[in-house]
Amino acid sequence: MTSWGRWRREADGFVVPAEPELCSALGTLFGGWGMGVLAEVAHRVSGRPVRDLAVSFVRPVPRGTDLLVRAETVAAGRSLAHVRLEAGVPDGPAMVATAVTGPDPRGVGSSRPVPDTPPPHECPEREYAHGPGTGTSVLLDVRVVAERLDRGVGGAVTLWARLRREVPDEVRLAVVSDHLPYLLRRCVPGLSAISTVSASLRVVDRPREEWVLLVIDVDAVADRFAVGRTTLWSAGRLVATAEQTSRLHRGR
Repeated sequence: MTSWGRWRREADGFVVPAEPELCSALGTLFGGWGMGVLAEVAHRVSGRPVRDLAVSFVRPVPRGTDLLVRAETVAAGRSLAHVRLEAGVPDGPAMVATAVTGPDPRGVGSSRPVPDTPPPHECPEREYAHGPGTGTSVLLDVRVVAERLDRGVGGAVTLWARLRREVPDEVRLAVVSDHLPYLLRRCVPGLSAISTVSASLRVVDRPREEWVLLVIDVDAVADRFAVGRTTLWSAGRLVATAEQTSRLHRGR
């Protein structure tokens, strides 16, 4: 594994500071980086990379806060291990999660065909609500390949994404998978804010290149919630799938 961030090990868990570049422009830990932290801890505890991660987001983590992550291996066999995790801040739990870790993924025998896309350098940069060089845009480089901005369900966007920091593969996939809120802001009118309620990541292969291709779809918008999914590709191969449930906050 590659070490990243200013981690420290304490008797009751791992302490991870919510550094400014891991946080959104609103001053809270970016959900993708939160998932990445949990994926890294699950790997460290079990000694195996994450193959499946499911996270519930309980409360935001303010910038500069020390996040304490506790983890235990619930069961372990020859191939797979099941890990339970809880990440907390002084106010209480911030994230709870379960992870399945196992052998290095060897790729899929078959999957849906990869979308035909131009290379990243031919695509425009993603726009950020608070402008470039703020929040997570410091470490994220995202390019817009194509988008279909139907109102609500039917919205879709294809992105290229890479990180400007070296991290383990499962951490990288977790971070870049968190782009459903970006799509929702563009296809659901009247939103004042979006918060992620839960998210999952299933890893089937390792990314082979710096850039990861993301295909994001809105599956359902019901009252104050939206559900979406993302497929992640690298070098023409499916490497992971992700799902998110978001809470929609509408302006008054």
